[in-house]
Amino acid sequence: MRDRIRIYGIRAWAIRQVVGLLGRVRSPLRARRLTAALESHGIPWIKIDDVNDPGFLDQLRRSTPDLILSIFTGQRFESNLLGIPRIGCINVHFGPLPEYRGLYTSFWSLYNGERESGVSIHFMNDRWDGGPIIVQRRFPLTPGETVRSLDRKKWAAVPGLLSEALDALVEGRVILGANERDRGAYYSVPPREAVLAFRKERRGRWL
Repeated sequence: MRDRIRIYGIRAWAIRQVVGLLGRVRSPLRARRLTAALESHGIPWIKIDDVNDPGFLDQLRRSTPDLILSIFTGQRFESNLLGIPRIGCINVHFGPLPEYRGLYTSFWSLYNGERESGVSIHFMNDRWDGGPIIVQRRFPLTPGETVRSLDRKKWAAVPGLLSEALDALVEGRVILGANERDRGAYYSVPPREAVLAFRKERRGRWL
């Protein structure tokens, strides 16, 4: 929340919160969609604070998972966790690799004037967004593209791309793509100055 207020400003952040609240009012079960889906299929779930917690890792080992999927985990997977699943740990990254590792890739792609962006699914290792690429989808950026419209494109691409990756992994027909460490950059939370400059350049039409 602190980062978003610093980036977007209190007014824009408040508007986004109100829009989100209205969405939850229209759909009271929205916050429970994932857990409800898991429960309806008899799939156990637990909520944890630290993915590297030794007790949690013991639970995972006992379940002998084939694969671990990370989506917006926000925590580094340490070696003890990475070594548990038979196939490996994979991550859905909302940016094109290897050019855009890290956070807020939609903002940075637009800020840097890129012609395309994308979504990547890759194996995880001890580096942030650093493992070999399993599948990737890239798409052109339109002249009126905003951070929000680009985020929507990425979310829309995820289900099909994830299905493609899982099928390839299960069937053993993955052709891994290079994720060169010396290409691209790691992007973090954009400083307020960059946001203000970008907003001015776009005449306010950037969110």
